[in-house]
Amino acid sequence: MNHGRRRTNSRRLERILAVVALGIIVVAWVIGSFRAEADLLPFLEQALPEASRFEAVGIGTYAAWDDQSRESLMGYVTTGKAHGYGGEMEVAVAVSTEGVILGLVVVEQRETVAFLRRVFRSDLLDSLRGKTYSDPLALGNDVDGVTGATYSCRAITDSVRKATRKVASRNLKFSLPPEPVPKVQFGFPEAVLVALFGLGIVGRLRRFKYKKTARWVSMLVGLAVLGFVYNMPLTIVWINKLLLGFWPTWQTHLYWFILIGGILFIYTIDNKNPYCEWFCPFGAAQECLGIVGGAKVRVPRQAHNLLRWGQRSLALAAIVIALIFRNPGLSSFEVFGAFFRLIGSNYQFALLGIVLVASLFIRRPWCGYLCPLRPVTDLIRLIRNWIKELWLKARPRQSVSSNTPGV
Repeated sequence: MNHGRRRTNSRRLERILAVVALGIIVVAWVIGSFRAEADLLPFLEQALPEASRFEAVGIGTYAAWDDQSRESLMGYVTTGKAHGYGGEMEVAVAVSTEGVILGLVVVEQRETVAFLRRVFRSDLLDSLRGKTYSDPLALGNDVDGVTGATYSCRAITDSVRKATRKVASRNLKFSLPPEPVPKVQFGFPEAVLVALFGLGIVGRLRRFKYKKTARWVSMLVGLAVLGFVYNMPLTIVWINKLLLGFWPTWQTHLYWFILIGGILFIYTIDNKNPYCEWFCPFGAAQECLGIVGGAKVRVPRQAHNLLRWGQRSLALAAIVIALIFRNPGLSSFEVFGAFFRLIGSNYQFALLGIVLVASLFIRRPWCGYLCPLRPVTDLIRLIRNWIKELWLKARPRQSVSSNTPGV
């Protein structure tokens, strides 16, 4: 009797806290939407330092002069925007009167710092200077990207192309070539992802006899392909992007639409998490280490509950910070890049070392006590079960009211 009452009280408390968390998220979103945009003047000067004066000639577009004389027009500077890995990126581009790119600088970005640093250290930005408004400016066509930072590279080139063509059309009155139509990118990682979802669905069937084998095959494929080969694990960045409304082009981001859409669909249908338990790359790495070390240590219940609530608090803080500053990757503390690409901050490598050692003795310590995605899936499950409970309670009333004769 007391156990049932405690369980009911605990469930009620969780629902109250879930509503409070959703309220905090809404407030953070509103605060972030009112934040002022960046002042463009310093970026105009960086894009074209030879200019001595800039004059607004349209919304977000400036004419650049090399002296006080109006006869010395060097070109125009404007900005273009496109979606990267962490959200929308804005780039200021200086274009000559002949439609040639003179310079560029990133005005605003929301990318993971370690990966964007690789882009800046490459020759990508320099390779765009000298291109013209008629060039495709497409990765793999006339522009080479940086391995492991494809989305960031694509965001820069797309932003530069949009800005250059805007100047060519509006200010220089040039005739523009057709805008390239994005091609649907369904390749090996997308095919593997669909296959893993299918294997997870079949493996969960009650009559399926090889569930354990299927799960290990799924985890090892996820570890090798989605982790080490392509480095595409799901992170809190994508949750923040959805909340901020940063929806990228589906043709070039089909993998993420399949991954997130598949998780939400299967979760809604049967309340199962098809990703975390079956083919999360870092989850698989932890289980492999758990086999090596035994992973039999059990965390005391009181400590377990404390750690779980700490995990939920961290996830909420990560989401709130991202929404307030409108930067999906700003508060990401995941260690996937450090593990699969050896790219990350010092604290990420330190945290990774702790997690890997703990994985030898505790089953999936990252998933259970640190991963910010776990609280998100817990919230989805709580809302789903709550709605289902309300619906089941309403059904008898509906049947009774429908059988009651009218007055």
